[in-house]
Amino acid sequence: MRESGAGRESTMSGTSQSDEASKGARGRPSAFPEHRAFAAFWEWATKRESKAERELRRAASAKVSGRVLELGVGVGANWPCLPPELAYVGIEPDPYMLRRARKRAAAMGRELTLKQARAEQLPFEDESFDTVLVTLTLCTVEDPVRALTEARRVMKPGGSLVFAEHVRPQGRLAGRLFDVLTPLWRRVGAGCHPNRRTEQTILAAGLQIEAVERQRVNGLPMIAGTASKNCGTRQAKGVNDGID
Repeated sequence: MRESGAGRESTMSGTSQSDEASKGARGRPSAFPEHRAFAAFWEWATKRESKAERELRRAASAKVSGRVLELGVGVGANWPCLPPELAYVGIEPDPYMLRRARKRAAAMGRELTLKQARAEQLPFEDESFDTVLVTLTLCTVEDPVRALTEARRVMKPGGSLVFAEHVRPQGRLAGRLFDVLTPLWRRVGAGCHPNRRTEQTILAAGLQIEAVERQRVNGLPMIAGTASKNCGTRQAKGVNDGID
């Protein structure tokens, strides 16, 4: 439940860094979000995830291949599930999350390329990744349609988006309740929107959903699956996001 634009890059086994500033592919980003307290909480929470949460990460990580871009690495909670030989690049806008992620990479002895960047302004060339991975991140992105449009831009032809996100419940009353809770939830959850219609957002960004599974994890409606690059923008009208 975090967000994922431009800044510092580090290729690391935990040590090497360069301070090259990165401009987004669509212009200069706004200031990066900073959530010191939430970053500490998120690191604590991800170390104590339920079996269902860990399985969600394992299932998503098993679907990636080729050169992989992860949007919103947070504190690196997916890394234990990813093969060490993977050609991996990760972005994270929050400096406190990124600092903890770098420490985790060092402790794991992993060489990972990390950028401080926003998902809405990816500092990468067109068609440069085989897979884009996003888990528990789109809820905090300021402009999720733009972020996924950027993801589509950097995906190679035939590339895929692998996603696992919590979404707005489909039920009328539950959906209204999540709408009411969102302003408060955003304040305590580092910008997290629990009422996002992420399946519709994926389609609106011009991606073709290939597979989607709906489930509840810790009481929250979730969707997990894959989407592929589509030549045209498919409209999301009539798509039901979430579950009852």
